[in-house]
Amino acid sequence: MSPPPAQPAATTTGPPPTVLLVYRAALTVFLLMGAVQIFLAGLGVFSSAGDPGFGPHRMVGFAMAAVALVILVLAALARAGGRAIGVAVLLFLLAAVGQSLLAAIGEDSAFVGGLHALDGLVILGLAGFLQGSAARSGHA
Repeated sequence: MSPPPAQPAATTTGPPPTVLLVYRAALTVFLLMGAVQIFLAGLGVFSSAGDPGFGPHRMVGFAMAAVALVILVLAALARAGGRAIGVAVLLFLLAAVGQSLLAAIGEDSAFVGGLHALDGLVILGLAGFLQGSAARSGHA
């Protein structure tokens, strides 16, 4: 009597479920940080006590750039697809580079300052797109 045939090793082609959950969590954190950013910008603009919102607004912006980098790495690890990874690259570039440049130039040009605010909305839209895309495709 011969032994039963060996079972092939189980192979997984998808990313670990934990990566998918962390990817979605990072997107949620990023979107919540964006809501805080809007509040802090309004606090700075409408405060009569010397712009108390702009310092924290700047710090949260830098933190959002770091989270955008984490999102980019997680999108790749989660195998979110070429479009999602491309959008994550754009999200990172706009959050890390675009916002800083627009804010710096915006100090001398109100129009460019307005573009800084508009870019912030585009950034949140991109993060929302990634969140919805991940949910629709079954990524966590």
